[in-house]
Amino acid sequence: MLTATGAGIYLSTHVAGPIPAETMTAVHESDDMELRLGRVGPDRDDDIEQREREARAVAAAVLKASPERVVLTHGAADAARLICLEVLEHGSEAAQRVVMLEGLDRTIAAAVRDVADVAGAEVEVLPEAPRILANDVALVVLAHVDADGRLADVARAAEAAHKAGARLLVDAGRSVGAIPTDVDELGADFIIADGHRWLLGPDAVAFAWITPDLDEELPEWLRQATAPFARGSLLALARSVGWLLMYVELPWAIDRTVDLADQLYADLAAIDGVELLADPEAHGAVAAFRIRDWDPGDVVDELSRSIFAIAEADAGAQVIRASVGAWNRESEIERLVKRVAELAEHTPETLPRRPSLTIISGPLDPEEGA
Repeated sequence: MLTATGAGIYLSTHVAGPIPAETMTAVHESDDMELRLGRVGPDRDDDIEQREREARAVAAAVLKASPERVVLTHGAADAARLICLEVLEHGSEAAQRVVMLEGLDRTIAAAVRDVADVAGAEVEVLPEAPRILANDVALVVLAHVDADGRLADVARAAEAAHKAGARLLVDAGRSVGAIPTDVDELGADFIIADGHRWLLGPDAVAFAWITPDLDEELPEWLRQATAPFARGSLLALARSVGWLLMYVELPWAIDRTVDLADQLYADLAAIDGVELLADPEAHGAVAAFRIRDWDPGDVVDELSRSIFAIAEADAGAQVIRASVGAWNRESEIERLVKRVAELAEHTPETLPRRPSLTIISGPLDPEEGA
């Protein structure tokens, strides 16, 4: 049902998750209908509205929230841009400063900076959630789980933000579907998340949740600002998340993902020569690590060749990132850890090379001879 997980050890869900076969079938059927019948008709608007409601409903179910407070957006950066604009335009004139925590997705950080520049607001970047904020702060933006797997202290940030009269925006793109995420427990004013990671949805479709404490008309205003969406994208998000909720059972998937992530962290932390960037006791489902004397690109190439692991090399940060999902097997984690341990015992020059298999792509041209 998740065909891509058979192509190797799928460890890049933090980049994009595998798509369920059921989702692709539904999208192909929708595309075929539009090809045969066109994208017009008396019921077209009603149909798109129904698809949009379905997508919002499943997103709300993941967050344990009301669908009326959920808005679909064209990516998480789009959501962050609109929310930042709303807060800075309609907030107090005395509070125009934005605080961002390190580890935000670069596209979200860029979107917030762009709006702040236009609004003339100052942006301050902090290494961790603050305990105290000045009254001139209008918005605090942080990632629930950052790119390196670090888990933010959202509760502390929420307390500090609300004491200062500021709003809290949480990017949950690397946590929704991977670790428990409950709007009531997080205490944020806004939560945004991509649909293409652990929720297995399409690219470029995200959603935002808005606290009921804010204007009741705000979600509708944001919906007007983000529409329209392609029918296939709405259908894909609804089918993928619905598949997780009703067929797989999302609580089970999250529990299993957490268990596998704990296993991965514990095993990597036990290897001499491996450095984990996140705390093994408090992390998300993505592990960022370094191996002594190894370049990340060389590590990922070696893992791909030797055990068919699909991981990410970040040359700029000099880290390897591997993430797990409920579909991973314990044996796959064990194979990864075993190979990482073998690499850590050697340098690129001393590592015994495993024989490779050369595959000829097709027959030779008869005119060129044998």
